[in-house]
Amino acid sequence: MIQKYLCTGLFLSILTSCSNIPQKHSLKEKLAAQWSNYTAARTLLLQRIDDPTIPLEKKPITRADWEKRIQLQGGYAILPADLAELKAEQEKRIDDSRQLALRDSVIQLDTIKRKHQIKKFCSALPKGGMLHVHPSGTLNAKSIHHLLQTQNPLIHPKDFLENMKVAKATLSPEEISWITSLSTEKRFTQLSLKDQKKFESFLLLPKGHQEFSRFNAVFHFIGLLTPELSIYTEAIEEFVKQARRERVLYVEFTGHVDAETLALVERIEKETHVYVRMNRSFNRAEPIEEIERKWQKTLALSPSPYLVGIDLLDNEDSNSALEKGQLLYGEALSAKLHRKTNLHRTMHAGELGDARNPRDAMILGAERLGHGVLLENDVVALEYASKIKMPIETNLSSNLRLTSVQKLSAHPYLKYLRLGLPVSLSTDDEGIFEVDINHECEIAIQDTDVTYSELKKMAMNSIETSFASAEDKSALLKTLSDSFAKFEPKWKN
Repeated sequence: MIQKYLCTGLFLSILTSCSNIPQKHSLKEKLAAQWSNYTAARTLLLQRIDDPTIPLEKKPITRADWEKRIQLQGGYAILPADLAELKAEQEKRIDDSRQLALRDSVIQLDTIKRKHQIKKFCSALPKGGMLHVHPSGTLNAKSIHHLLQTQNPLIHPKDFLENMKVAKATLSPEEISWITSLSTEKRFTQLSLKDQKKFESFLLLPKGHQEFSRFNAVFHFIGLLTPELSIYTEAIEEFVKQARRERVLYVEFTGHVDAETLALVERIEKETHVYVRMNRSFNRAEPIEEIERKWQKTLALSPSPYLVGIDLLDNEDSNSALEKGQLLYGEALSAKLHRKTNLHRTMHAGELGDARNPRDAMILGAERLGHGVLLENDVVALEYASKIKMPIETNLSSNLRLTSVQKLSAHPYLKYLRLGLPVSLSTDDEGIFEVDINHECEIAIQDTDVTYSELKKMAMNSIETSFASAEDKSALLKTLSDSFAKFEPKWKN
């Protein structure tokens, strides 16, 4: 007891021998120290970003230095017993939140299920916004058929296969064999009707679970056949019109952005009365020099009210949030702090790959996480996400099809929601997956224990955590609240 007393306060600075005496800190104290280390890592990144004497290629922090900066030392180290204690605390909060959500639900979903009214209920449910949508992923079977017939692209079998290697996209042996059998270049309409139908299928994801590399192959085909935004403008317009019919008020697209894109978004918003905004996508597989070039171009466009943020995407397996995201997000955060831009920051993190990606994305300054499934594997990072109320853009069908989860009942989105993270539902690439936002509502009810109050909360979250302006959010939340006020009396049971 005397030693413990002497090794605190003023005496700590002079009794150097005390450094070897074990110190027992509470879990709360350890977590506070961990959050401090997270802040220190971000501060180090910003210092390097803002230092003009450090060349671009030397600004990145190595993984070893990053982890050293984050790791707790000595008596503050988080031990297995601490993790068990923290997990138990979280499980208690999750259960308490679920019970509260059940009590707050003015509509009982068990009754909706028993009456076989899920489809009708979800069709009528106010949706709020969709924060995770890719323009090229909105192409569905109908729009793909129309596109190929009208554009009649020249198909280069060898080029397709060669370019897929560069893009790290894969097809099944049977699919590769079929493309190889085409042998010579042909216009799409020169193929037999059977071959035309087969080729169209390459622009949709095959049924069942698929590897991310097979998913990339779909975008590879779409990118080669539709290099210009104007080619699939009709598909985007139809998507927004359909979203409005599904009671969606706001859409954030993530994709390529230029002046033409922003003009299209402005026109679609005026025609449909759905608020439409853009996040500029950056591909994490690209060299940092290319990412830097695109960031500078994005900054030049950022005064547009229709460009609201940035997003880092593509396969996380070999391109982690830290290695490929730190320069972009460091520069974006620095620019925001220095009032050089109003652009916000979301990031695809925790869909696949390194389980540290969600943690690193948060430290790097991401304001939302796309997917975030792997966040549950790091109980400390999950606690941090709960502390800062990190928004999560959830895409149930996408996560199931691309094996982020093996079954929807194991999806962590409700765990996150019940821990206080503002989760919202979206569709990711609804054309490719052949789903819509109504379908996501349906499977949430069918395959998870979501409550009505939680469905409502996710709809409100989709507006509150959007990158819309404060004025737009206020108007959207008023409209959404009014919609729920009209909806609930019709479905109370």
